[in-house]
Amino acid sequence: MSLMIMEDVLANPDAYVDDIYRLGFGEFEDGENVFKGVQQRPNTDEFAYVVSELFQNYDIALNFVRRSPYMQEEPNFIHTDEMMGDVTCILYLNKYHPDEDGTTLYDDEGKPSMIIKAKYNKMFCFDSSMVHSRNMYNNFGEDRDARLIQVIFLIRRDE
Repeated sequence: MSLMIMEDVLANPDAYVDDIYRLGFGEFEDGENVFKGVQQRPNTDEFAYVVSELFQNYDIALNFVRRSPYMQEEPNFIHTDEMMGDVTCILYLNKYHPDEDGTTLYDDEGKPSMIIKAKYNKMFCFDSSMVHSRNMYNNFGEDRDARLIQVIFLIRRDE
């Protein structure tokens, strides 16, 4: 698995986002890091279903939505997700967002090698060992206008 991009992932993204906001957000601890604005999702939600169909030799290790408002403190900017799994899948859930929103991948020298632009209801999957960051250091928006993504980490199933 290297990279996968897919648009129009959810059948009704507006209702999906409304459901996310109805359930609210909290904090998620990962070792020493505390991630704010997080909602853990069931591995039976629609995005998990799509990812599971595409990656049939993998299991979902973690499935969550993260709301990141402008100037939210971040524990890690440029990072890998290899401690979380083998594949990272991101679903962009902002209908309206700055043009520069998305995800940047970096080469072995720490230079940007690929910039993926966010688009509402677009999925981007990549090897969790790839060094990456969001495109905008300070995030954007407040409340329902804040950056909103869903992340699924996958672990390769032993066969």
